Amino acid sequence: MSVSEEGHRELRELLGSYALGHLPDDQVARVRAHLDGCRACRADLDDLLPVVRRLDAVDADAFGDVPAPPPGLGDDIWQAVSRERAQRDAVRESAGRVRTRPERIRVLAAAAAVVVALGVGGAVGRATAPEPASVPTEAISMRVAPGDPVSIESADLVAHTWGVELRIVAAGFTEGETFRASFRTDDGALVPAGEFLGVGSSRMTCFLQSASLREDVTQVLVTDEAGTTVVSSDL
Repeated sequence: MSVSEEGHRELRELLGSYALGHLPDDQVARVRAHLDGCRACRADLDDLLPVVRRLDAVDADAFGDVPAPPPGLGDDIWQAVSRERAQRDAVRESAGRVRTRPERIRVLAAAAAVVVALGVGGAVGRATAPEPASVPTEAISMRVAPGDPVSIESADLVAHTWGVELRIVAAGFTEGETFRASFRTDDGALVPAGEFLGVGSSRMTCFLQSASLREDVTQVLVTDEAGTTVVSSDL
């Protein structure tokens, strides 16, 4: 089944619901037809299925009074995902099966976020897994919209060979609201860099990645569900 790049992205975003059995019959047929001809999406589905099997063992009745997660749990999870991703990429690269890195990151991070949400009663968000701490970072200053309660503890960029990553430590993003990060390139285009859920006054760490190269981006923006800019930085 041949689809456009936009159609491919749409079908890939349905893989999680497909694996969980939450899609209507017409969409199930579309995804199955796409999987028949797309090795990359079949590999993504292989990554999701072990998580789905773990979810089957979850006892929903056991989640009454959910204890607060221990400090640093989110970082520990993303570090574990990063290590596993690096090992799998090394194996697949040697076998000629490696895919564009941002695509794999989004799938693995989404799967990890599901486990965090069910396991500790709160989501880390669709933040992506960090690289090892030795990766060079570029500190940036981010402006908060007037009157907004968000406070930025730190903000850094990481220039990768495949794109640029925004790492932020912050608090004050409205609890339960979805926020979207994007980079503006030198031709004026906005390139998505992922989403995350606000956790209110709690301190949160997010790793958000874009396929645009560092030398091509001129601005980074974080917007709320209404599309209003919450924080930004001119680069």
